[in-house]
Amino acid sequence: MKLLVRRLQSDWASWLAVAFIALLPFSRLAEIPLSIFAISLAFLARSAENRSRIRAAAAFAVPLFLCFWVPMVLSSFDSMYPGKSWTTSLAALRYLAAALAMAVLLNPPSARERVLRWTAWLLLFWAVDAFIQLLFGRDLLGVAMHPDRLNALFVKKYQFFGPTLAMLSPLVLEHARRQWRPLAWAVSFALILGAVMIAGMRAGWLTMAIVLATYLLLMFKRENRELRRTMFTIPVIALIVLAFSYFASPLFQERVDITRAFAASAEVAEDASSMERVPIFRTALKMYGEHPVNGVGVRAFPKAYMVYAEPDDVHIRKSGSVSGATHAHNIVLEVMSDTGTIGLIGLVLALAFLWRQRAGRTPAERRDAFPYALAVLLILFPLNSHFAIYGTYTSSLVWFLIGLWGACYRLPPKASEQ
Repeated sequence: MKLLVRRLQSDWASWLAVAFIALLPFSRLAEIPLSIFAISLAFLARSAENRSRIRAAAAFAVPLFLCFWVPMVLSSFDSMYPGKSWTTSLAALRYLAAALAMAVLLNPPSARERVLRWTAWLLLFWAVDAFIQLLFGRDLLGVAMHPDRLNALFVKKYQFFGPTLAMLSPLVLEHARRQWRPLAWAVSFALILGAVMIAGMRAGWLTMAIVLATYLLLMFKRENRELRRTMFTIPVIALIVLAFSYFASPLFQERVDITRAFAASAEVAEDASSMERVPIFRTALKMYGEHPVNGVGVRAFPKAYMVYAEPDDVHIRKSGSVSGATHAHNIVLEVMSDTGTIGLIGLVLALAFLWRQRAGRTPAERRDAFPYALAVLLILFPLNSHFAIYGTYTSSLVWFLIGLWGACYRLPPKASEQ
């Protein structure tokens, strides 16, 4: 028992990171581990040795944070919803604190390996749980399937399941690539792909296509030659998974049929989830046209929507003229409408900064950072049509991954390590 307590005391940061992933399906509970990381930064900074490590971690995290935060603050001064904008801007500081603390606390390779291993198992559990929910109507914990989507453990945010699993899939696949046999990697890929497909969210489908293309390219590299033997099995596995999903899930079948028909003809019946976004896009562009410099204000989109939407807007009509769309359903349009041209410049600078991180890093650092880097870039992908980039859920996820990304980079050694 004493040994267990000592292990928990020494490994608490890695278990806290695992807890963040485990709590993602349960509303805002994942904020608790992230807040603990943020608070721990104050205790870390009490040591001169840790302060030097925090400064080293800040060289990666702070410039990236400022690319998003400065436009948020500048948009708050004349926001259409100033209270919400200022609250969002000031509360975002906790994400920087959490990322810095994670970069220091999870810098030991053993800590990061533990996080990656348990995160992989958690995500595979989500995938298996989703299949059970599809087949039996309830998952392993008794959660009933949502009438509109496969949701697994995501009860309140049922529509987040597929995209979240897809965006975090690099963590599963990278752990499998490093630690398991090629066949286990292929099985892991099949489970994740199948769960994302039957979840019925096209944002998740697009994300998995990017992940698949990325790993196919990696397999041609010398250091990934052990996976080349699976290269020819991947298309077969993907086809089997897609066929199973198509015949096992009426929702997936409907979404595929509508998507195929929509691509083939402009005269097909409207797909509500796609066509209802058209007025959102138009309204977002109208907001940007009226507020091109700094937008309508970060997270002020719902209030601005009531002003700029068409009189017969479907979203306002469905709510009984009480509310409209909550965000732009596209990262680029959300940045443009919420924070204007300043925010758009910040997004471009952030992506350029992340791309340049390869320069000056050792091959080992680049390899360790790869799954977290890919996951962040998947979330920030310009065609992402689901997550609100300034929302609590997405911000927490992005800065959690950036904290792990920063933890992969070499920091000044502790005195005990010299």
